[in-house]
Amino acid sequence: MIRTRFALASLWLVVVLFLGSTYFAAEETGRYVLPVLKFMLPGAPSGQLQAIHMMLRKIAHVSEYAVLALLWFEALHHVAGRTLRTAAWMALSICLVCAFVDEAHQSTLPSRQGSARDLVIDGFGATAMLMIMRGRQGMGNRGGRLDGAVAPEPVD
Repeated sequence: MIRTRFALASLWLVVVLFLGSTYFAAEETGRYVLPVLKFMLPGAPSGQLQAIHMMLRKIAHVSEYAVLALLWFEALHHVAGRTLRTAAWMALSICLVCAFVDEAHQSTLPSRQGSARDLVIDGFGATAMLMIMRGRQGMGNRGGRLDGAVAPEPVD
């Protein structure tokens, strides 16, 4: 089972790096996304459609790195002796190295450009997912109880 988790995390890492290739440059994805957007928003000006396309691309960055962080966190957390904190930091490190390599590679391609902004966006996606996972795992370790001064009350 642990090998499967690592294989899945490694496979997704390869997918993320492939998505950073020339095949997924803005001009390439625009060939497919912009006609769909034009169909869905027939009266929208071209500039607005381009802006939506770019926003969708940035959401894709957040999503792909969130999934990458989730897969590495799950793989690393289930290795004996790894705490939630250690697994989260290791998963984040893997994601940041992947993002750096991806952006460095993109800076060498004529149809792409490496971007520090994209590195930050990728890091945000990974960090957000790891915060969610650590919170969920932490709640699971306490049996789902809320500890503190405020207790949930039934609704009247």
